[in-house]
Amino acid sequence: MKNLIIFLLIFFISPNCFCQQNKNTLKQTIKNYPELEAVIKHYKKKDDNEKLKAVNFLIANIGSKGSYMYDLVDSNEKSVGYNISNFKDEMDEKKGLDSVADVRGKLYKKESFLPDLKNITAQFLIDNIDKAFEIREKSPFCKNLSDADFYEYILPYRVSTEKLENWRTLVLNNFTKAQLDSIYNFSTVLAATAYVNKIYEKRFSFGGNRYFKEKKVRSYSELLKDKLGKCDDMCNLMVLVLRALGIPSGSDYIRYKRASNDVGHSWCFILDTKTKHYYPFDPLSENGPGFFNLPYKNAPLVSRNQFAILSENSIKNDQSIIYHDLFEDNSKTVTNEYFETTDLVIPLNKKLQEPLYLSIWNNGWWKPITYFYNPNQNIAIFEKVSKTNLYCLTKYKYRTVEEVKEPFIIDKFGEIIHISSLPFKKDINLNDVQNKELKKAKNDTFILDFVTNVEICKRVIEENDQKDQWILSSNLNIRTNTLYHFIDKSTHIKKIFLIKNDGSVDWY
Repeated sequence: MKNLIIFLLIFFISPNCFCQQNKNTLKQTIKNYPELEAVIKHYKKKDDNEKLKAVNFLIANIGSKGSYMYDLVDSNEKSVGYNISNFKDEMDEKKGLDSVADVRGKLYKKESFLPDLKNITAQFLIDNIDKAFEIREKSPFCKNLSDADFYEYILPYRVSTEKLENWRTLVLNNFTKAQLDSIYNFSTVLAATAYVNKIYEKRFSFGGNRYFKEKKVRSYSELLKDKLGKCDDMCNLMVLVLRALGIPSGSDYIRYKRASNDVGHSWCFILDTKTKHYYPFDPLSENGPGFFNLPYKNAPLVSRNQFAILSENSIKNDQSIIYHDLFEDNSKTVTNEYFETTDLVIPLNKKLQEPLYLSIWNNGWWKPITYFYNPNQNIAIFEKVSKTNLYCLTKYKYRTVEEVKEPFIIDKFGEIIHISSLPFKKDINLNDVQNKELKKAKNDTFILDFVTNVEICKRVIEENDQKDQWILSSNLNIRTNTLYHFIDKSTHIKKIFLIKNDGSVDWY
């Protein structure tokens, strides 16, 4: 054991290592989990230093990774075999579950977590490592692939919290020899990925908004069986396929779309080792490789899923102080790859012994997108923040978000514009504003003062001989350079806007 640990640590201090665990943690991990020790012994016996480095990377970053299991059970905790894809829509799902409840009684959600450290086997890791190295040698799209990129975009044995399975073999068995030859005969990784994408478009598709509520992350075999899912499912499926084929890939996502009430979105990317360029694409869609256009203007934060544990996430394992959406989040920020960004330095009145969050207005409240934590500083620093957005510095306490300072706008030059210091304000007739969204608003659309939440006016299509008008409430006026909350109850749209002195509208 002692020799194994010393041997392993040699790789951890080498310049090619990308791990974050310290020596004591690594030593304890190997000591406590004999399956991991068996993998090290296997490659040490073969004197395979390259695969030993790969083992080191996986062990050092295995951390709290594992499989989340979600099920629906009866009072005896027996599964009722629930699968959302067995129902054609929400009404059909409710009818089906009601019929099950009539026989089995009240149904309960059951969640469990299977940590990889306790459940992964030596043979599973060995098979995964061997197949990853085999495809690295075979695939022309891995030529000149660095070890760092190989470790992140080919080697990992999982992409999320799906159940463990030998997906590399399953993927390759789903292709004919002719198809594999076609893939590797393409001269560009874009063409090869587009070819693979077309094949899987026929096997899996978007299943509708009802899938957004599903927490379960499905494995490759489960995805192909169910054939339907949300964008996360489509990403996971395509990443598994591409990595099995030796095409370096991963996924990016946004949690919130500006100040709207929409859900976020996930998409894939591939790495072209010839150009060293990342190409994003929506998997299983016509917005495929080479034709990607992110339809969300200036999303506040774009994140990239990582297998490696990131050093800046050191407090993300403390559930008592971290916002729940960011707890154990192992992503890195790549907003600057998609939008113009700036680095923010915000002065504080005093040093705070808790994380501060940069929040975006979403669906009626401030939602944290990233945090800063340094109790020894009286400033808050946020890097790579998207421009032309509305933000607020907040605290998270007792499951509520509190404003630390008033909301502010980051303009196109990267300057912070505080709400109270917006330029000269003047009264304006909203009916004269030439903005399509305001002009096309329907009945049951209201405008509230953003700060006081008081109704300023409402949209009236036809009432008392007035048609297509914004009618002021009481004696209140609409003013330029003031934030307002636009709420369309019929479409559930909630947005923030201000009208500038020239009559143009900025939406946030």
